[in-house]
Amino acid sequence: MTRGKTNARSGTKAEREFVSEAEEILEAMRSDVADLSDAALEGADLDPDLVNRLFRSAHSLKALAGMFRFAPIEELAHRLEDVLDAMRLGRIGAITPVLALIEESAEMFAALLEGVGDADALASFEGAIGQLVARIEAAAEAQPPSRDAFDGLTIDPSLLGALTEYEEHRLRENLERGRNIVLVNTMFEIIAFEEGLSELTSAIREHGEVLSTLPAPGEAPESQIHFTILSATDLDAPELLRAIDFPGATVESVGSAAPVRRSRSGSPAPVVAAPAGEAVSRLEDGSGVMDLHSLKSISDTVRVDIRKLDELMNLVGELVIQRGALGEQVMRLVERRETAKIGSELGKVHKAIDRKLRDLQSAVLDVRMVPLRQVFEKISRVVRRMKRDLEKDVELEIRGADTELDKLIVEALVDPLMHVVRNALDHALESETERSAAGKTARGVLALEAFQRGNHVVIAVRDDGRGIDPIALRARAEAQGRVRPGETLSDRETLDLIFEPGISTREEVTETSGRGVGMDVVRSNLTALGGIVGVESIPGRGTTISLTVPITLAIIQSLLVGVGGRRFAVPLNSVLETLMIDWRDIQNSEDREILNLRGEPLLLRRLAREFDLPETAATEKPFVIVMGIGDQRA
Repeated sequence: MTRGKTNARSGTKAEREFVSEAEEILEAMRSDVADLSDAALEGADLDPDLVNRLFRSAHSLKALAGMFRFAPIEELAHRLEDVLDAMRLGRIGAITPVLALIEESAEMFAALLEGVGDADALASFEGAIGQLVARIEAAAEAQPPSRDAFDGLTIDPSLLGALTEYEEHRLRENLERGRNIVLVNTMFEIIAFEEGLSELTSAIREHGEVLSTLPAPGEAPESQIHFTILSATDLDAPELLRAIDFPGATVESVGSAAPVRRSRSGSPAPVVAAPAGEAVSRLEDGSGVMDLHSLKSISDTVRVDIRKLDELMNLVGELVIQRGALGEQVMRLVERRETAKIGSELGKVHKAIDRKLRDLQSAVLDVRMVPLRQVFEKISRVVRRMKRDLEKDVELEIRGADTELDKLIVEALVDPLMHVVRNALDHALESETERSAAGKTARGVLALEAFQRGNHVVIAVRDDGRGIDPIALRARAEAQGRVRPGETLSDRETLDLIFEPGISTREEVTETSGRGVGMDVVRSNLTALGGIVGVESIPGRGTTISLTVPITLAIIQSLLVGVGGRRFAVPLNSVLETLMIDWRDIQNSEDREILNLRGEPLLLRRLAREFDLPETAATEKPFVIVMGIGDQRA
């Protein structure tokens, strides 16, 4: 297994990410299996939460392997999920052979994770996986339990019919334990029923188990809703009513049964202990060779709370400040003859510290970076669902998923990016009939692309849909008083009208609404991140929405400038160049000052006027900072 372990640690970034997440799920699964085995050996009742956690772990592992296209792990996790589902539904019991099968599957997962990145290593497990899957399938084949145990309950048949299979199983389990089955009835005001229902169920759980919660028929005022909570408890009905102490609640006993010690498969049976010395952590491959696995982790990844990284970055920022102060002291020592020599030596130390501190900054920033793949995968799931709901044939293209951004920026991008994608699917992309009439292919294309541009990352959402009609957009803006009739707007300024609050080119309102509705929120969210959003569109050809954000906000280097006796810090990642100009280079157009920069007209903004500060005398040549984000210049 040494070769497989080396591959897992030195494989591609995607493979390392998969192994890291899968190993975390696997560790939780192993812990829960051990707890379940201990409970079975002690003859304790099956903990439903424990089985549910195991089921969710298998499901998560299956989904993760499917996302990264590791078929052997996905197949094995899918079969194990079937067994755990049968166990949580009471179809099979938590007996030693089944638990040993689960533990053996966990060890097989560990062996497969070690082989990630090595196709030959994974292929060598085919025989062992096939045998294990066959045994799992055999274990999962069990007849559903009979409902005869419910015959003695005085419950409305319609309520029993509304129970899920899992709820039926939990009811049967509690009857076998001899617990009292009760109905807790109460009414809540509709506007506040969620809080009241949560409070009541929490109180019941302190004294038993909530089996099912259902709205109940019956006469009730229009402003109220009636709920029935099926519960199991060791208390009798009057004792439970006093214990929960909930106003307006009633408790009705509907039956109980004498406790019967049964196996989890439904028939009376003792719990069988595992044979002494039997090692369930050993795997049998196709050749019958047994192998014990190391307890060392496969992945070198350590998960860290982002708040700890924030604290680390703050400490780095403090060191940067102290570095600057140290540099000033070095300059003072160098300028004085009697301390020049020691100042020069200290200057060398200062330069060494400066280099190491820059390396430390870079390392901390790199730790915070995550690929956009995780966001794109979430969006792809939404696109698949919306395609079905909207009955549109759409192909999703994803490029640049490995482009990295600061974790906090990635999280802040999810909602605005999702809004743009939903608008593109609902509004921009036409139905198959419309596309055929327009001479387009029946299948529409929605493309997500991410790429780095300097110190920023651009995420473009492109579609080949109907595009934005600038005439209709301007008409809507004029109708709302956003634009004066006859006012001259460039093509870019016209398209930018979709970012004005409440403006949309769509007449009807849908669940996902149209391009334009809520786009002002997208722009404000991007602005809060120090980014911009832009739009390009050709009627009948398609639209591109571009979201441009800085790579990180954790630490930003600044250019300090002085204006009117005040100092300002300009983010260095937005500074394209600095220059000194002549007053004659400044021109006026429509009451705005324009700077002609090598043939390119740029809007000129004076900091002194923006902040009501004394302006520089016209006799002095002014300094100019050319700034840019994405395609925007000023």
